[in-house]
Amino acid sequence: MFLEEKKRSSFPFKTLACLCAILCVIGYGVEYATQESEFDGLSNLVLDYPYNVNYASVKFVTSGISDDDIMTSLIIRIARRFGYPLRYGEHCLPARVSLWNAIRIISASKGVMHKFCIVEGVPTVQVLEKLRKDKFLQGEITDPPAEGELLPDTYCFRYPTTRQDIIDQAKKAMQEFLEKAWAEKSPDCRLKTPREVVTLASIVEKETQVEYAEVAGLYLNRLRIKMRLQADPTVIYAITKGQKFPRALTRDDLKFDDPYNTYMYDGLPPGPIANPSKNSILGVLHPKKSNWLFMVADGVSAQHAFAETYEEHLQNCAKIRKERQARGRR
Repeated sequence: MFLEEKKRSSFPFKTLACLCAILCVIGYGVEYATQESEFDGLSNLVLDYPYNVNYASVKFVTSGISDDDIMTSLIIRIARRFGYPLRYGEHCLPARVSLWNAIRIISASKGVMHKFCIVEGVPTVQVLEKLRKDKFLQGEITDPPAEGELLPDTYCFRYPTTRQDIIDQAKKAMQEFLEKAWAEKSPDCRLKTPREVVTLASIVEKETQVEYAEVAGLYLNRLRIKMRLQADPTVIYAITKGQKFPRALTRDDLKFDDPYNTYMYDGLPPGPIANPSKNSILGVLHPKKSNWLFMVADGVSAQHAFAETYEEHLQNCAKIRKERQARGRR
């Protein structure tokens, strides 16, 4: 009888003790999960796919968001039960973020958006160099594009986009744009293939940022009468094959023997000398009608003085030279 009463009296005490222990653990867990961390916020947190709880907890610890991988694993599992599953990818978190808030942010995050810009008129070798240096892109370039195959544009991406992914997107964009533009070309564009269009457009791109149709029309006039293009950008490409040219072009450079040198060889060069923009491609496909065969840049407005004859061209050169000298004296 006495033993039965002793057992009954000890039961509430054990229950209370267990309850207190559970509450202590919960309290510690809540405090641990919500306390400020040592995360500096200077770099983003990356969760690779596929990932498991142990991998994610180690990521949180190494980034400074938490300091106990076992406790972190437990909180990640609890958060998932409450509807906050982690998403893989690259995530931007504020400095000193708590573990719980970090999990909440990541569970709703679509990942950090990055941008890669292919600038108009930049040769492919320089685009590839820029791709290789981009720290947010992954992997090696496995299928390098040919010159002129990439459409200049800004390409948005999230982790884990590869460098080859950007190349493939830019190639597809160029193919789709060129296919549609070629189907709507003007009869005044007498080039035979889309590749010829891209080749001439790449030269036009290097010559102007404004008068695309005008410059394209001039070069098409030269091709029509079998006059050499004599385009300075082709000489630079012949010498550098797309690398940066560190100095001004000289008269001796014009004698550089290479098929891309349009001072030395007739017709179009063997291929594009850069990646042309939509505007330069459209300028070639819809050239301005004229009898122009010569042009000289005015050096001020990014425009040219056009001429039908060489004599008129010399007059334009003299006039522009005189205007430059007058500006220099001011």
